Amino acid sequence: MSLIKGNQYFRKGDYLFALKEYEKISKDNPLYDQAQFNIQYLNKIDKKERPLVKNDVDKPLLSIVMPVFNVGPYLDASILSVLSQTVKDFELIIINDASTDDGKKIIQMYQSIDKRIKFVDLKFNTLGGAGIPSNVGIELALGEYIGFVDSDDWVNPEAFEKMLLAAEKFKAELVIADFNTFDQNSRDVSAAYDKKNWEGIPLETEINTEKYPQLYRLSPVPWRKLYRADFLKNHEICYPEGDYFYEDNPLHWFVLSAAKKVVLQDHIVSYHRMARAGQTMSSATYKLAALAQHLNTISDHLIQNYSKDQIKFDEFYDYCYRTDWVATRQEDVVTGNIIKKLFSKIYLKTQEALPPKNVRPNFKKKFDSFKDAYPDLDLTIIIPVFNCEDLINSTLDSVLKIKKIKFNIILMDDGSTDKTQKICEKYCTKHNNIHFYQQANKGAGRARNAVIPLCTGEYTYFLDADDVVSATDLENALQEAQKAKYDLHFIKYKIEFFEEKKSRDMFDADEKIWQEAIITKDNDKKIELASGLINYPWNRLIKTSLLHSENIFFGSTVVHNDIPFHWHSIISAKNIGFSNYSVCTHRKFTERNQITNISDARRLMVFEALRFTNSSIQHYSDYIKIKKTWSEFAKHIVVWAKDRVPETHMNDYEEMKSELFNNLEIEVKRNV
Repeated sequence: MSLIKGNQYFRKGDYLFALKEYEKISKDNPLYDQAQFNIQYLNKIDKKERPLVKNDVDKPLLSIVMPVFNVGPYLDASILSVLSQTVKDFELIIINDASTDDGKKIIQMYQSIDKRIKFVDLKFNTLGGAGIPSNVGIELALGEYIGFVDSDDWVNPEAFEKMLLAAEKFKAELVIADFNTFDQNSRDVSAAYDKKNWEGIPLETEINTEKYPQLYRLSPVPWRKLYRADFLKNHEICYPEGDYFYEDNPLHWFVLSAAKKVVLQDHIVSYHRMARAGQTMSSATYKLAALAQHLNTISDHLIQNYSKDQIKFDEFYDYCYRTDWVATRQEDVVTGNIIKKLFSKIYLKTQEALPPKNVRPNFKKKFDSFKDAYPDLDLTIIIPVFNCEDLINSTLDSVLKIKKIKFNIILMDDGSTDKTQKICEKYCTKHNNIHFYQQANKGAGRARNAVIPLCTGEYTYFLDADDVVSATDLENALQEAQKAKYDLHFIKYKIEFFEEKKSRDMFDADEKIWQEAIITKDNDKKIELASGLINYPWNRLIKTSLLHSENIFFGSTVVHNDIPFHWHSIISAKNIGFSNYSVCTHRKFTERNQITNISDARRLMVFEALRFTNSSIQHYSDYIKIKKTWSEFAKHIVVWAKDRVPETHMNDYEEMKSELFNNLEIEVKRNV
């Protein structure tokens, strides 16, 4: 039987499978000599004709990327399942996303006994889910192929061998296989939830979305797929980076839209663990709005690259239709309506490029109803709040004086322990344009990020919970921005020294820039000037479409999280304005626990803020125009932070500084 099966594999070109069958035949079997002859013949075949043999002795055939964050109880099983693969020629790149459990020790233990493991230990937790650490793995990958394994899942021993055989046989850019789910609570194993979408798609042959657009309807998860590394790199495909989950959805569309050679295999690759504590799908329901942002990213991708491809667009429209569960799952009706409004905006933008043609009969009716689910707004104001019971009233009262424009306020409580929550809820009850959400304490940047996907106003404004605004000046500045169609509109501010009961106009350095910027017509010059401003988030109005399309977020760190927002918003803006209206009065405190007053080890976070910022902006064509200013800023803020880092952490400071400056190609001088 093994000889027959081996010969069948041989005729199909599946040489490794053939070898395995021949090797099962024992010496006392009459067919042993024939099997040995076949084995010798296969071993003589030129390496170029044999799959699963690397062509470059210095590089592995396969790179397996495993992002890790706080999955200690499941990590052993996941790593062991990879190390037990029948294909041996691989590297396992494990990226620890600053786990706070014992994950790092577990990884180091396995690294000490298996040289195929590459361990990347990130110093700070990155934004979002697995997207950013996975991109780190893609950049480091040396293999001809790239696969992913979730660090709380496990893979079958032959998972990658079977996918590699198909990839080599068909010269495929992408191989998609099957998976099972494992319920952590009931311990039940179930078939993949997308199995019904396999109908009509041929197996074990070369296909693509032009002939089989239903491939888009398969689950987008990356750990059921094998990618050609040069395909990903040639098409510059990676995860979108931002403070959200579900990043595999855009990746799925990027890959399938570009791939010309896809193979679908009906075998179980992975067992996906479900219903564990801390899992993405267990997240607060408002976070599902991230899927609306991903729909927007996919829409932009199709418009920019496939503007005449009706098949892709119609599949996208159907994807939008099927994803309305994001809105209906919301416990809060208003949040559901906001998400419906976001869906409507995405649909209207997409259909301007290419209207739907072959869609469901009630598609238009559904999306027409979404348009009126929430009011059209001029402005969304985001206010992160944390233990500000003595100040939040004055902040909100100053905003509520706005009369000339349509606006809403989104309050995100960052784990307050005082009466802030009750005060905010009282305002929400009284004003139907104020919405209140909560998260565990992560800092103001992450609090803002959490609700960025919920912005529906034409423009977005970020205000601190201890500051106040001039309603009239905000109205006037917004109307300026709307009239000129600015992507980014800078506004003046004032400083109040709270305890001293003194105030002043904005700082002299900003005022000097303003005098030149206000008369400048050239946007390149405006970019240069704006980048020199202090990186306050409340000194600008940003167009919400830019915020969403460019995936602009605040950084992951408690301090310096406004640096990425400052630089990313500037470099992505095509039309920048400067206003003479003074909108925000920023309060400075000497006796209050304010972020700007921090002088401890958290100041080391400046290096992560600068690293993430550079990663976010360096792919823009205008990067070269601001690189000098950006480098000078980086040097300045690093020097500024040094005096606020404890002496006990100075070695860490010097090490991080050297690494950052090398990456930014900044000369390290003794006085820096």
